[in-house]
Amino acid sequence: MSEADEHIEYIPRELQSLDPAVRADILCVLDRVVRDLPAHWRRRKGVPQLMVFLDGPESARMERITLRELSEHGYLDEFSRWDGIVPVSKAREHGCAALVHGNRIHARINRIGPFGSGWHAPDTFVTVRVAHQDMRMLRSFSFEFDVEGRLFPRLVFPRWVHDSIARARRG
Repeated sequence: MSEADEHIEYIPRELQSLDPAVRADILCVLDRVVRDLPAHWRRRKGVPQLMVFLDGPESARMERITLRELSEHGYLDEFSRWDGIVPVSKAREHGCAALVHGNRIHARINRIGPFGSGWHAPDTFVTVRVAHQDMRMLRSFSFEFDVEGRLFPRLVFPRWVHDSIARARRG
């Protein structure tokens, strides 16, 4: 199996054992992330912290979540310990929720380094931590992305992300 095929099978493989209703909710949330994240991404600030949650049957809403709101769930320097708590608490309210952030979140939280250091290094992928009220364990998805354009840069997901979601939806 080639690397491209592995990427395309990633989401369907993760979701195949779930109940169809749970899978549909998760795919709705992932669709919203892939569709709306490019509008929230900024060259200098990278991928912001976002909450995505169901807003009705087959519709999801995406909102920014501040570091102050995240810190209500624990110390920010222990992000890896509580990053699942936030989507679980939202999933209790809305049925399904996800916390979305870039891979450089620790540098942004801790404001590591002076100008020109790793703090200003761009995100290279986005992490989506999904919780569902009918699911025992969190699911975590990582999507690499590219930045196209010099004058007006924009975040673009590779074709495999869209193909993988479409394949998971079919079956």
